[in-house]
Amino acid sequence: MKVLIVMIFASLMLYGCKKVVLDSFAFPSEKVDAYQFEEFEGGEIVIPDSLKIEASNRTEVSMISKDAASGEEYTIYGVYIGDMATISTDTVILYLHGQSKHMDYYWTRATLLANVGGKHNYGVLMIDYRGYGKSEGSSSEQGLFEDADAAILWLKNHGANASRTFYYGYSLGAIPAIDRAAYKSDFVSTKIMLESPLASIEYLVHGSTVITVNPGYVTDLEFENAEKIKDFGGSLLWMHGKDDDYIAIENGELIYSNHSGFSKTAYRIDGSGHSEVPNTMGVELYMQRVLNFIRE
Repeated sequence: MKVLIVMIFASLMLYGCKKVVLDSFAFPSEKVDAYQFEEFEGGEIVIPDSLKIEASNRTEVSMISKDAASGEEYTIYGVYIGDMATISTDTVILYLHGQSKHMDYYWTRATLLANVGGKHNYGVLMIDYRGYGKSEGSSSEQGLFEDADAAILWLKNHGANASRTFYYGYSLGAIPAIDRAAYKSDFVSTKIMLESPLASIEYLVHGSTVITVNPGYVTDLEFENAEKIKDFGGSLLWMHGKDDDYIAIENGELIYSNHSGFSKTAYRIDGSGHSEVPNTMGVELYMQRVLNFIRE
């Protein structure tokens, strides 16, 4: 994110201090024609072969995400790891991924969650936001919430129980995860897991530059995670690398301190950058800590 701020101010100087809207910088999505899933090479997390998901245990799915302002509908894509016939009785994790790339890139992250507590133990639904992977449209802040709503509706239509459905938001994914956990009144999740979250655009701008500037001058985005978490009354698990130079750990600290819900657990990971938490922690310990949180 510090790189993002540098780009902002470079643009301000280049364009004579005209307002620069950051939406295009905030959603550097990447398209694909087809997903490779377990065949993809180059993801963020390295996992042992024993944890890899068999093709027979995952299903590519699609759903409709509707733009509330325009009424336009977009087909977005997801993958369900697990037995779709038992969603109604399973514990399910809605995994909302990071800022760039697509589901293939985050496949091993979703794989870890599916294997928490044992091989293929939990159901996991991961989606590509608008403009990511095969999904139609282009991303926006409101679009993130609407895409998450589409995923939640898909889960509801397949029998998922809100009391056994938990949200996991990594980096950018923390934005829709917090918002839906706080405000989705017709499907109330009791637990949310956040990895390397951003506090807000205002906090980012003020914390990442020596220049005093009103965030509204450079962006229409808000990403008010630190405020919205105050409205979530369930349990929170937060993990953040102490050496994160993309979204500094102080962002997560503010979110964590603002949460006053049922319970909360924090893991501050020595030697970890933004995308390295599971690997630096060790995948077995990471999975055990997630399991402990889900079962508490």
